[in-house]
Amino acid sequence: MLFKFVITLALVLNIEANARESAIEAVDTKNLRVCADPSNLPFSNEDGEGFENDIAELLGKKLNIPVVYEFFPQVIGYVRNTLNKKKCDIIIGITAGNELVLNTVPYMRWSYGMIFLKDNGIDVDRPDHPQLANLSIGVQAGTPPTFVLQRYNLMSRVRPYNLTFDPRKAVIGESMIEDLMDGLVDIVFMSGPIAVYYLKKKGLDESNYTFIPLETTDQGWGRMDYYTTMGVRDGETDWKKKLNKFIKENQKEIDKILVKHSIPTLTLRPGKRKKIDSTTDALIKGRAPVK
Repeated sequence: MLFKFVITLALVLNIEANARESAIEAVDTKNLRVCADPSNLPFSNEDGEGFENDIAELLGKKLNIPVVYEFFPQVIGYVRNTLNKKKCDIIIGITAGNELVLNTVPYMRWSYGMIFLKDNGIDVDRPDHPQLANLSIGVQAGTPPTFVLQRYNLMSRVRPYNLTFDPRKAVIGESMIEDLMDGLVDIVFMSGPIAVYYLKKKGLDESNYTFIPLETTDQGWGRMDYYTTMGVRDGETDWKKKLNKFIKENQKEIDKILVKHSIPTLTLRPGKRKKIDSTTDALIKGRAPVK
């Protein structure tokens, strides 16, 4: 019996070792194969203009290998059609706790926030400010800020924007900023990185607008701030460790890239990171998951 047990155990360990080796071998050591959205600034695009493109170039430089891309729109099926099909080996930006990937340590924390133009008489500094009851509020339906607006009975003041959309025809984030500039809404609740990108694209800077981040609290708002990590295939723990080392040793360089792209971030802090659903994860990229 003991002999049979030893043989069985050896076979199991051998199978596990082979599975682990196969997972590691799936990573291309001659090229940094990056999964990316071809048209989703400020994150990434085919011309390499996003902050994720710059982080990928920094990683490729440190590994001394060229960066190559597998482009696919960040919609439902993104991970399945890129990383899991082994067409690429890394997603540069994905939310911590995403169950579809093995997450690295985070390199960025961002949040949803309130944005309004200066010199228009708005003094709002918190989501329960009484002035909000008299303002027109723009928010994308189904996004986390709607919980804040419901919490303070402000939904009657909301101008809603679609959760799902075809990015080839319109981008909701850009439409929200255009409406803010045109006066169709007085204030918008939206992703900080996306809002600031489109404000900058329209020629505005911090002297023209106010951005107030909404951090997660215990006041029943739901989660408002998120950690961004890199993502690899499940089981590729050595690859993950290598990326963790890269992030820890190059966090200052990564921070410089985020500043270069005017990405509003919050201070990274330790603690348990809550899991989120795929809808919220897609919204971090500025797109609702569309089929």
